[in-house]
Amino acid sequence: MKSNTIVTVANRGYLWGVFLLIASMRRSGMDEPVLVYGSGFRDGDARILEALGSVRTVFAGEAERSLTCSKAEAMLQADTEFVTWVDCDGFFTGNVSELLPPPSPDEIHIRMRSAEENVRAFANHRFGDDGRSFPKAVLECWRRDVPGAAPGAVPANPRGCSACLFSLHRSHRDFLEAWRDQMVRVLPAGNVGVVDRRLPYYHQLDESVLNSLLCFLPGAPKVTKEYRLDKDPDRLFVHFVCHPKPWAGWTFASYPRYDRYLEVVDYVLRSGLELPGPLPFSLRRENRGLCRLLRGSVSLRHKFRRLLAKL
Repeated sequence: MKSNTIVTVANRGYLWGVFLLIASMRRSGMDEPVLVYGSGFRDGDARILEALGSVRTVFAGEAERSLTCSKAEAMLQADTEFVTWVDCDGFFTGNVSELLPPPSPDEIHIRMRSAEENVRAFANHRFGDDGRSFPKAVLECWRRDVPGAAPGAVPANPRGCSACLFSLHRSHRDFLEAWRDQMVRVLPAGNVGVVDRRLPYYHQLDESVLNSLLCFLPGAPKVTKEYRLDKDPDRLFVHFVCHPKPWAGWTFASYPRYDRYLEVVDYVLRSGLELPGPLPFSLRRENRGLCRLLRGSVSLRHKFRRLLAKL
């Protein structure tokens, strides 16, 4: 479906991730053009990605915020009928081309979080009587900040949506522009990663702003009633949320996807494609037993390193 562009952002620490994401598409027969909004790449990195076919690398300039806040700007570079955002730390288990675009141009195909996820996302807030929708204080802030939102307007959605994958029609370029501009207005400068706990109403940065607009921006696309990429095991988008990522080590959370992810590695090795570097220890099949054994220590080591970095 070449009427749809897949867009993602990555810095060099995620080069293996974006490489295997695109490889999973090509292995499955997905031929969409891919736009990679890259930062900190070295000579040859773009060439390695472009060898996967129909890949264009756009180099991000100096940014005041985390690269995750560049999603809207990256998506605005696409010129196809549909544009689909995909986080680069994930992969497809099969051909999902026909499942990506929303069924109607008026909608955005995105996954709405479950009630339990929504509660965890706003764990530091007091919820209303139902204990499952957005906290009142968050809604009041979002309603006040979103341009054109009517005082007392009811949110269009009962819960937040995940910004790891979503697709919308080009008629909503104005929505992407509003998202880009709103992040500049309400998020402080400074790269603190993908979460900033100092911000009570926008701690998920780009995702928080996206949800504020989906709730209150006049003319925002409607959220689809069904998210279609979590039903069929052979047509999933698998997102590795936890750290470290599989190319750095396997955790208890990520290891169940070991076999499917290594199938993508096998594909690139058979294809003779140039790799982003030496094949990591965690992506070598002969190390499977050790990877399984080291799951706990890998997670602890990562947490320890992050604690040291904060100190």
